[in-house]
Amino acid sequence: MTATTGTLADEVWRLMTAQGILFAVDAPIRQTLSNLVEFFAAQLQRDPDSIRAELEAALAADERFTREEVNGQVVFVTSRQGRYVPRDTTDIHTFKQRLYEPDKPLPIDDLSVVVSTSRPAITTVEPVYISDYWIEQARLVAAAKAVEAAPAEEPAVSVEGEPVVASVTTEEPATEMLSTSAVEPVETVVTESVAGKEEQPVVSEPVESVEVTPVASGERSTVLVVDGIEIDLHRSPAEIVAEYGPTLERILAEQLERDPLRRIVSFGRLHYPEASLVSFGKNDLRKIRDYILERNEPLLDTEIIADLYYHNPRQSDYEGFRFSLNYRLSREKDFEYVGVEGANIWSTKGLPAIGSKRVKAAEMGQLTAYLLEGFDDSLADQSAESIVNSGSVTRLLTFFEWEYGVLPLDAALSALLPAPLFPDQRSAVLRFESPQHFSTYLVEVRYPTGNRGGWLQGLEDFFHEHLVPGALITISRSEAVHVFTISYEEASETTERLLTFDEKKNKFAFANLTFYCAVDADLLPDQNRYGKLRNLKAFSMNERRKAEMILEHVCETMGERSGSRDQPTYRVSFDDIFVAYNVLRPASRTFLQSLIESNPSITADPAADGFYLFTPPPMEAAADESGEDEELPIQPTLRRRSGRYIDEDE
Repeated sequence: MTATTGTLADEVWRLMTAQGILFAVDAPIRQTLSNLVEFFAAQLQRDPDSIRAELEAALAADERFTREEVNGQVVFVTSRQGRYVPRDTTDIHTFKQRLYEPDKPLPIDDLSVVVSTSRPAITTVEPVYISDYWIEQARLVAAAKAVEAAPAEEPAVSVEGEPVVASVTTEEPATEMLSTSAVEPVETVVTESVAGKEEQPVVSEPVESVEVTPVASGERSTVLVVDGIEIDLHRSPAEIVAEYGPTLERILAEQLERDPLRRIVSFGRLHYPEASLVSFGKNDLRKIRDYILERNEPLLDTEIIADLYYHNPRQSDYEGFRFSLNYRLSREKDFEYVGVEGANIWSTKGLPAIGSKRVKAAEMGQLTAYLLEGFDDSLADQSAESIVNSGSVTRLLTFFEWEYGVLPLDAALSALLPAPLFPDQRSAVLRFESPQHFSTYLVEVRYPTGNRGGWLQGLEDFFHEHLVPGALITISRSEAVHVFTISYEEASETTERLLTFDEKKNKFAFANLTFYCAVDADLLPDQNRYGKLRNLKAFSMNERRKAEMILEHVCETMGERSGSRDQPTYRVSFDDIFVAYNVLRPASRTFLQSLIESNPSITADPAADGFYLFTPPPMEAAADESGEDEELPIQPTLRRRSGRYIDEDE
């Protein structure tokens, strides 16, 4: 080896050991010849072919390098301690061998002499209470097996009025036909799979009355009769659940309620063994409540579990832990369930109310009661089936809805929004996202109860910041069951004098508003067309519940006066009535039509279709004969910013 080649080999060894500075001293460090040639050719500014020849000669003569060929490429290998020597991993006697293969193993016949030095645990047999009910069940099972073993030509045996437990599976056909009138624990599992939902195991159903009917020799029946419904067990579980799922679920829930020992507990449609529940003490409940108050909004159960207990869905006990948490919170009066199926959301006392405080829940329930009286015409333009398939609802905003940020929970919205999980559930909290403004709003859905209608509240800020009465909005589902999007059709900048409500003065007035949304001109309360709206009286919410009184006030305010001073008559169109009535309270067109037809003081105008004549009783006739509006004062142009009206001249 010459001085030149030795110097080149030393330089290569320094480069490769620097490359593997963090390697073990005997670990292999590899580098391709092509990379080395490229590096030294650039460093020495020489021809690559001559560099290649010198490198191969230098590294071949140096014992620290080993030459290999991998996939047609020349690779040189070294290590930090010099020449790389592969490790010898051969171990003639490992610990595993020493543990399981002793030097002098005992013969199989002598294994009995092996004595353990550890003392076995002494178990204490605790007395177990077995109710008479299950003792009777065991007796009836034995009787059923005896009937099954009987010859086919023997007469049928019918056990009526006493429970018989039958084990039903879908993989093997049953040996007899079971006619069931009520159910006790049958060891079968019905699994329902719905798009976007978790698979929920439904535990077995008990059979209280079973009729065992033998069949011809060699035949096996696959039909199970439950509550008069024949279920062919040859069908797939998915088909059975799709057709009979609700019925089987109802029977299961009824029978679980009849269990005196309550060994299976329920939360919504989920059932779980009571003995396997995770225990949550008072400290846990206090910690959960404090965390919800800290976040200042209702929270998902998954958020509570992840943030407070550091559980994640990959853990094997996650679903059991989640069920235990929801079941425990459902039994505490300090917590309220405000979720929907697939999104368990919990609220607690002390959280701020969602939506406007200007309308109380009892008042809104009575204002929307018309939806429960058969006057819901929200499905006139789009059917419930089309709403479910499209996943969106399009509707127009009235003044009352815009002013207070509420939407009546009519049939169209009910088809889109999730139903309550529990029969006695009062409300649900959903999240509405605006993709046009990247904002999010909490919306509370108040479900109808008794004779009170339902509604949505919490959109006041969104309506006042971006919309005006008469705007066309669209509410759509998202991938999450509790998240929806709300959008509107954008339009060019428009400024109109629109109706507003001054809460401090408790009166209606017109102001110049600038908006950027598409509107329906018939519902836009502008001064040019609906100037008389400013004369509406701002009744209290308690007075607005009187539908007939509000109707007569609207007719008198919006109508064209004629007749005598003692007996005036007001001529008004249905469209004006609809717009003005929805300023004071929500109403559908069918509800208004019914009110008009049932009012003896209102008659249809024979001279024009769609117009009505209102003649108040003499004692209620208005004393003012002018019928002319006072001169309207000039008001400055206002713009909406964060729900307020700002003078542009400021």
